[in-house]
Amino acid sequence: VVRKTKGFSWGAAGVSTALWTGVALADVLARARPTRRARYVCFEGADRLPNGFYGTSVRLGWAMDPERGMVLAHRMNGEPLSPDHGKPLRIVIPGQIGGRSVKWLKKIIVTDQPSDNWYHIYDNRVLPTTISPEESADLPETWKDERYAIYDLNTNSAICYPAHDERVTLPVGNEEGVYKLKGYAYAGGGKRVTRLEVTLDQGKSWTLANISYPEDLYRLAPEGEILYGGRLDMTWRDSCFCWCFWELDLPLSRLAAAGDVMIRAMDDAMMVQPRDM
Repeated sequence: VVRKTKGFSWGAAGVSTALWTGVALADVLARARPTRRARYVCFEGADRLPNGFYGTSVRLGWAMDPERGMVLAHRMNGEPLSPDHGKPLRIVIPGQIGGRSVKWLKKIIVTDQPSDNWYHIYDNRVLPTTISPEESADLPETWKDERYAIYDLNTNSAICYPAHDERVTLPVGNEEGVYKLKGYAYAGGGKRVTRLEVTLDQGKSWTLANISYPEDLYRLAPEGEILYGGRLDMTWRDSCFCWCFWELDLPLSRLAAAGDVMIRAMDDAMMVQPRDM
């Protein structure tokens, strides 16, 4: 059960993956030589919104870490960025909530404090469960507490097949039919999804699904391989930033007898999705 909160729900559809071409943020920051007091990197876009220009920040240590893969991107899947995707330049922060990847980038500022931008403070936060959406409107200092900011994505998964309102044809005679359940899963902060389990009895028992990692195909490329005008940097990076796909062959008789189908994913830190939130 998930309680409705202030804001809107992305559901299971707010996810995508792409190949980005650009300059590593860590390389740019290294040339800037941040001082010892520096702790955060702030980004500001050119989109003017009701409460000013959109902006946010991330920790400097993350931005300087090559394993985090943060990039100043000017191409997406080999094509120059379109206006919708942040033309001419955007920041891409893989493994974190999309609100950190500022489009139409115009400013990068290194500071000793998190961004004071309105959208950094009031967007992409999860307040304590003891605070209701109604109460949160009168708690500005709580909104400013960095402990409640969302950065790394939580481990998540979704069922794609059976699809909504899909009809499955039963086999004729005594033949036992098989249905292939399919979906995707992902984790945040560069972690890898290590298992995906399916239950037909609301968690009393689980069945392990098969997982494939399309991202790993790029790790097999020759060292220095050029793709879309840039050198692939995935041959040495251990971080996983893309979704993986799962599937499970299930006898139709079991599927027909199931009241519902539920799944859960686990990452390489052994963090597993809870049934209730």
